[in-house]
Amino acid sequence: MRLYKTTAILITGLSLVGCNEALVRDFNTPTGYPHTIGSLQSEFTGIFSNMRVEEGRLDFTLEGFARSAAYYTPSEVRFVTMFTGSAKLDDDNFGALSWQNEYTYAKDADTLASILQTLTTSAGAKMPTANLNALLGVVETIKAMDYMYVALTHDTNGVAMAAPGQPYSGTLAPILCARDSWKEIVAMLDSAKADLDAAGASTKFGWPGTEFATMQVPPGFASVSANAGAYEAFTQALLARARIEYAYAIARGPGGNAPTVTSAGSPDQAQLDSAIADITSSALYTPNLSVSEAIPANDAGVFFTYSAAAGDLQNQNFAQSASVYALEGAAKQVDTLHDQRWLAKWQVAPAQPTSTGAAAASSWVFTANLTPSTPQTITRNLELNFLLARAYLGTGQLLKAAQIVDAVRTTVGGLASGLPGVNTSDYVSVRDFLMKEMLPTLIKDGPGEQLVAIRDLGLVMQDLTTWETLAPFTDYHTSVENIPSVEREQRHNNFAPICP
Repeated sequence: MRLYKTTAILITGLSLVGCNEALVRDFNTPTGYPHTIGSLQSEFTGIFSNMRVEEGRLDFTLEGFARSAAYYTPSEVRFVTMFTGSAKLDDDNFGALSWQNEYTYAKDADTLASILQTLTTSAGAKMPTANLNALLGVVETIKAMDYMYVALTHDTNGVAMAAPGQPYSGTLAPILCARDSWKEIVAMLDSAKADLDAAGASTKFGWPGTEFATMQVPPGFASVSANAGAYEAFTQALLARARIEYAYAIARGPGGNAPTVTSAGSPDQAQLDSAIADITSSALYTPNLSVSEAIPANDAGVFFTYSAAAGDLQNQNFAQSASVYALEGAAKQVDTLHDQRWLAKWQVAPAQPTSTGAAAASSWVFTANLTPSTPQTITRNLELNFLLARAYLGTGQLLKAAQIVDAVRTTVGGLASGLPGVNTSDYVSVRDFLMKEMLPTLIKDGPGEQLVAIRDLGLVMQDLTTWETLAPFTDYHTSVENIPSVEREQRHNNFAPICP
């Protein structure tokens, strides 16, 4: 696979997988191809569907980094060796997967946002302001999500980010440190929320009086597609996650007080308080749980959707599922016989893997409730419950955090309360309870929450130790992707993240 530099805006003629997603990219001359009312639906659908192409490999990467699960195939052992840390990551291929496409997708969204403001009908009428604000809020949210995937995979290695909506000038964007990357992503989502608020809650996505009076939104967004007010629930969910990451990136950055194995550190309290407000006011969140939520597709949320229809894209986990094993270190932390969250995703394998690294695999394979059309999570209620618990943990509201986690354990997992074994006035006790219960809840669920929490809470050297006792392997404690070599070359190997 060839990777391109951050200024991938020179790529043209690319096609996207899925129905109604054709789009020729020429970012240097955005008016040189037909951005008209007639092409608006195609481009609108395209920005939603872009990242679903990436979801499969993103999932393999983040679950491997978290030491939760791995894809065992003799034809390509790097799915295990590099992703789970027994071999050093390369600077291309497996070690730097999430870069080129994410930046291309972000640029797609930027280009569409700029064009929305210039379109007119044949009679010269511009889009009504409320509808323009609604569509801009949608596009800005998706753009921020594209950047979030780069930040989640690269963390302390940095994100190239600066005025991504501006015409190409030949100057490479600076690589920002995790703190400043998340600051920019929070600002993007704040701007998206402001546009949705300005549109008015009842404003629908579309252009009144034209053939696109109601824009079609992919089915995985059905819960937030009615109008600007409904969609804002999704923007708030992403904003809450970004705020939590920003809060911990501040603590882990220069001059900060980072969490350790034994201490809470000092994540930014204002960002965590705002994250709590964002989650609790999002219509995608509810504390009223159900055992049916153990199956992600049954949960309230927003999803990438797939199908086996000709010309569409199948769930990319499906084809490999019979060779995706939970790692033994993860399975040992779970009541695999009774926990409904685990049993909703995993089944006992008919045979153990035999390829490199097989000693680290458990006997559980990822085949339960999985079909070619199974949706893949972008955000859902159980994720928001754990994000809320993490925010409460970071603000010292330990009892609230523990109670949220226990509600998921008992109601969704079907297990007895774990609170008798938790000291709800002790940070480490509550943190460990949260991490233990997050694993069966969100494993193989898309957003990589387990890995992100491991990094934020200072647990990498404690938790990512799969290979330390399995000679002859070296354990690299891998948890972040590298900057691609072609990107580094374009910068004359000056690629250290900027963190003033």
